[in-house]
Amino acid sequence: MELTHRMRRMLDLLLQPDAGDITVAEIARRIQVSSRTVHRELDALEGYLHRQGVRLQRKAGSGLRLDVDEERLRRLKRELAAPEGAEFSPEERQLHLLARLLGSEEPIKLFGLASEMKVTVTTVSADLDDLEAWIAGNRLELVRRRGYGIELSGSEIARRDAIRALQRLRLDDLALLSLAEERPRHPIDELISALSGSPRMPAIEEVLWRWEEEQDDHPLREQAYTDLLVRLAIAAERIGRGHPASLEELEERRGYYRRPASESERLCDLLQKETGLPYGEAERHYTQHLLELAARRSADSLPAEDLELAAIVRQLIRRMEEVGGADYASDRSLRDGLYAHLQAALERLAAGQRIRNPLLEAVRKDYADLFAQVREASEAALRDWSVPEEEIAFLVMHFGASLERRRQLRQPLRAIIVCTSGIGSSRMLATRLAKEFPQLDLVQQASWYEASRIPAAAYDIIISTVDLPIAPSRYIKLSPLLDAGEAQRLREFILARPDGGDEADAQPQGAAPGPLDETLSGPSPPPPSERNGPEAAMHSVSRAAAQCARLLEEFRVLRLKAADGALRPLLMEACGRPELAAAVRDAAAIVDRLIEREAHGTQLLPGTDLALFHTRSGEVSRPVLALFELEHPLRLDPDPGAPALRRFLLMLAPLVLARESLEVLSEVSASLLDSGMIEVLASGREERIRADLAVHLKAYLNHKLDRE
Repeated sequence: MELTHRMRRMLDLLLQPDAGDITVAEIARRIQVSSRTVHRELDALEGYLHRQGVRLQRKAGSGLRLDVDEERLRRLKRELAAPEGAEFSPEERQLHLLARLLGSEEPIKLFGLASEMKVTVTTVSADLDDLEAWIAGNRLELVRRRGYGIELSGSEIARRDAIRALQRLRLDDLALLSLAEERPRHPIDELISALSGSPRMPAIEEVLWRWEEEQDDHPLREQAYTDLLVRLAIAAERIGRGHPASLEELEERRGYYRRPASESERLCDLLQKETGLPYGEAERHYTQHLLELAARRSADSLPAEDLELAAIVRQLIRRMEEVGGADYASDRSLRDGLYAHLQAALERLAAGQRIRNPLLEAVRKDYADLFAQVREASEAALRDWSVPEEEIAFLVMHFGASLERRRQLRQPLRAIIVCTSGIGSSRMLATRLAKEFPQLDLVQQASWYEASRIPAAAYDIIISTVDLPIAPSRYIKLSPLLDAGEAQRLREFILARPDGGDEADAQPQGAAPGPLDETLSGPSPPPPSERNGPEAAMHSVSRAAAQCARLLEEFRVLRLKAADGALRPLLMEACGRPELAAAVRDAAAIVDRLIEREAHGTQLLPGTDLALFHTRSGEVSRPVLALFELEHPLRLDPDPGAPALRRFLLMLAPLVLARESLEVLSEVSASLLDSGMIEVLASGREERIRADLAVHLKAYLNHKLDRE
């Protein structure tokens, strides 16, 4: 018999490791149907399970439970993962349609699509109506002709961008990378994985690692690197299918057609050699565009630069203190974690990307009161967003970890803890590990991107909350909640590893140095294995203190005279001041970047006449912090009710910057949300501002000393 989509969802709930006895009412709530519907479907489901040798136990007053041995359980999970002929949900149908259209070389008949999904032609036609807005939003056109079929019309570049957008709707980047080494379990995942060039990713990533080693003065951030890898894989897949980009398309798209730089030529040469695919002139121009996009995402920003987002974090913490009564404001780890998480989460929500949280039910059950508090606080702090419960559960992890830190003495861990970018589950796991495994030392908390590049000598084990695109022998995946069964698995994993953790395959060939290799200028650092523990912490705090002292010593309040009512001459005068000459190499290049940022949104702090202009550039040799006061106010916002610009803080930093320096600049950015600090800046008194900044930076150093 065929399992319906609803039956699959019910069975999936029963198969969850922590399901226990689950009631009909709970199943009905989670799949959003009535209890009567669940009872009706259970009769059919029970017959299917009986034929599989599985008994469905129904206990009055308790709930439902599967009675099954391990072998049949594994077989049932495999069949459920990729069922033949299973019904698609409405959402799955639409994803399937998009994947088929984006990958098709010729028009597709409606009848054929209807047969594939076991629905009527009318249903397919209605789904296509719903998809037209999405298709048009991705610069493509849906062509439907009677007797001809349906197809997508548009440029090759638009099609590649649409494939990337489709992939994000179904699979996050980490899931896509994981599929590069295994067969997708669901037919839709298989379609999208193939479109995205997932099987090509290991080879392309090897090339990227080698290429990035040669570009050590232009490091890429994790998200920019991942996006570049995925887009290069999509491009390679399209080239392999006989669909290269064209120069005509590139010329029509402003900013795409540029003379390829030497680094993009080198990357294309490496890709061509590794993949055997032809990278002609148009593909080299397109690759240049992808590299410029990755560089902008890596270089234009500083930590905590988004003042609007930082304000949301502050408001969320403040509301949590009101509804929960706990002192969250003093926890800087919570603030930093929420900022990083929400930065990625709000991008996902804005893009309509699906958010999955397999721990939702466990978090909602085990932290019911905290879950309710976070939901209430989120509704107040994120009024302009519709935040799903999956996201609420992630935020609960951050606040739960904060409560754990307050309840316990901090214990060091000898492991690398990994989670996806912006998700605070690693912090929750770290606090659980501290209680269960006090013998472990903490090397660092890292993202998958960092962990895959850290030399094997720097750690004994990697403990991750997510699947990683590395050899299974190098890590163990655990839940952030770390129940008794998982704790035992970790003990067995530790005992099974060879002494010293020295594996031949632990470091991928050509991998770049990891985050532990970051230093300020000076003698070559010792190997990572020699820099763990208290000595490394002392060096890190020392570098941060030196950066704080240097920034405070060089801080100045300067006046500007430009009076022609334009921002560019004002910024040119500021960046060309002799006080900045030792740090600024090319003022015009820096001003171009600042103007570009302003074009994407005002840098004025809400409700003030103060702005923050900031960027990172290769034309800056060391961090710069200065306050400029205007002799003549400048109106940046056309709204007559908006305040005019009277002063601005200029913050500049090099492209290559040590972690400690980034932390210091982040702290300065965050301090601008303090009303007292804004009042001090408005005074224009240099010594008073310097003293107030010193108070904020001293608090940061004290926190860092405790944390390290």
